[in-house]
Parts: sequence; C-alpha cells; structure tokens
Amino acid sequence: KPRGAGKLYHSQAPPWAPTSQVEPANWDFYYPSSYISHPYQIRAPNDVIYPPEVDNTTRPGGEGGWWTWGPVTVQDEKMADYHVVDWARYQLSQDHDRPFFLGVGTWKPHDPWEVPQKYFDLYPLEDIVLPEVKADDLEDAFDHGRRWIHQWVVENQQWEKVVQSYAASITFADAMLGRLLEALENSAYAENTILVVWSDHGMHMGEKENIEKFTLWERSTRVPLLMSVPGVTQAGTTSGQPVSLMDLYPTLVDLAGYERPAHLDGRSLVPQLTEPNATTPPVVTSYQFTWTEEPVVGHAVRSQRYRYIYYPEVNLEELYDHDLDPHEWDNVAYKRTNQEIVQDHRQELQALLPDLTWEGGAPDGYAVDGEGNVRKTDFVSY
Repeated sequence: KPRGAGKLYHSQAPPWAPTSQVEPANWDFYYPSSYISHPYQIRAPNDVIYPPEVDNTTRPGGEGGWWTWGPVTVQDEKMADYHVVDWARYQLSQDHDRPFFLGVGTWKPHDPWEVPQKYFDLYPLEDIVLPEVKADDLEDAFDHGRRWIHQWVVENQQWEKVVQSYAASITFADAMLGRLLEALENSAYAENTILVVWSDHGMHMGEKENIEKFTLWERSTRVPLLMSVPGVTQAGTTSGQPVSLMDLYPTLVDLAGYERPAHLDGRSLVPQLTEPNATTPPVVTSYQFTWTEEPVVGHAVRSQRYRYIYYPEVNLEELYDHDLDPHEWDNVAYKRTNQEIVQDHRQELQALLPDLTWEGGAPDGYAVDGEGNVRKTDFVSY
C-alpha cells in the first residue's frame, strides 16, 4: 500500500498558490492532500528577507517570491517539514497487515532558505567560506542566462548570507531526516525495510556564476543517494560509479521481488549494492534552458572520469576531465587529443537519442583556436 507526504513532486504549497503534480490514483493516501501536497510554510519576517540595504526592486523573483533567505522566529515544531515527518513517524508506529511503500518529501533545503534561528547560529556569518570559483568561468562554456542573478547577489553583498542560509537549511533537513530515521529504528520495521535517501538535484552557490540549479554541470546534477537494504548492503560501503535517479524504480522492483515493467529506462543497482566496485555505464541527463533568450536543450553524459555536454541548438560541446579538473573549469572538448573521448561520449548519447546529430565546425557565437581553446566571441566580464 503506497502512502506519501510532502515534496515528492515539483509542486507548490501555501502561502503560494497551490499546484500539485501528485497523481491521486497512485496513492492510498497522501498527506496533507493529493491536491495540496505540503503543509503551510511559515515565512521569515519581511524585514529579514527583504532587508532595506539591498536593491529589492531588481531582486530576482521580486518581492513576494520564494527566492529569499533568513531565520524564522519559530521552533521546529511550527515548520511544515516537521509536520510531514510527524505524519511519517505516525505511519511507522502503526501495525501494517501487508507491505507498504512510504514516500516522505521534505521541502528544505529547497528555497526559500528560511529555517529556525538555531540552525543559522551553527554557521556564524564571519566564518562562512565562499566556494572556490574561477573568474570568467563561462567564457569557454554555455551561458545559462542566470549570471545576472549571481551578479545581484554579489553586488548586494548577499553571497555569504546565501551560503549561510543554504547551510542552515541543509542542517534543518538533516534534523528532520534524523527524526524519521529514529522512528524507523524504534519501529517494528527496522529490520525488514528498504531505505532510500536521495535529492532531486544539486545546487550552485556561485560556481559557474550561478546560484541555484538549472544547469548540466556537476553542481546541479550530482545528488546524495544512500541505500540500506537489510541482508544486502554493508554499512559504510560506498560506490563511486555513475548512476541515475531513473535507476531507483528498477532497483526497488528487483529488491521487492517483482518483474520489471518493460517501459523503464533505468537499470537495477542491485549489482552495486552487493559489489560497490562493480562498474556501471555512463548516465545521461537532459535539460531545457529557459533563462536564455530562446529555449535551448542540452544533454550531458557523465562517465567515471568525464562529463560531456552537447547543446545542439548552438552546436556547442563541453568536456571536463574530473581527474584533472574536478571544478569543471576548463572545457577541453575541442582539444585534438580528446577527440576520441568526445566521440565515445557522443555514442553514449546517440544510443539514447538516435536522431541527434552533430554539425561540426565552431559553435555559434564561439571561436576555436588552433590549440583547441574555445571562447565566446562576445563574452563580457563582470
């Protein structure tokens, strides 16, 4: 019997106009409702999230949006995610006469990055360390259309506060997860329950001149993924192989002893659960960029060592060697010595998207010199 709660889908909840992507027919019950999928979220005071010392007239998202940060003047018990976890804890305390699936989605650390003061106190502003970044990092890469947002944060001296607020929100989410795990450990289901903890996307904190997500680089697409399967997994083991969130469905179907539906794109991760060093093929992520002047589609391939990205509309390719360049600072896709690597990753992409083509030549709006260095022709620093 499937039961769910909170932010499992990309839905919006009060105080904003509710939108829900929950499919009611798929759940026996959804908390608080299939149509309002998350409890009311208490906001930080206006003078905290719209401080007078910043330019709120040009603020990304405008006033009344949810791209805000700052401490909330309530205790944990008043937070929406606390109520979602409370509901899940109650479910774990009940007697269930047949196997159940429990999906529990916390809103945090999604923005708004507004959580109780005690979580901010763990990260004093004077101790905040900003991420290491490279000046003009987008000169050899795709312009995601969000540089102005990062520029607003920097010019309004909010960068440290954004990082602080995100760290506080992560710690709040960890606390809520801890409450859920505590209930599981104390329940009758601790020894026969498959546990999966994951996030839907990563987060830029200034890397690649971006705040938030909306890219195909590592900072957006790499997520936490933890699994505990009684009798299968060994505590403390890790796997460094590339996997996809599409792999969760076939993995859970296998572990539950059912036959996989034919339409699944993912593959089972059971081999990695039993042997973490078992190799996996590269994984693909696609995204449509809408912050650009015109929508642009991109496709990324992540292999064990490399990240390859292709933007067909602008004929731009990117390649990053994670052994040498973990920050993805240097696009080496046009280096002559890397053409075989690029071709291998093209083939991985084309296996999933057979109609995809490559035009050859320099990408639109970029120039490539004789040494394979690619640069945007009208790039403007700030």
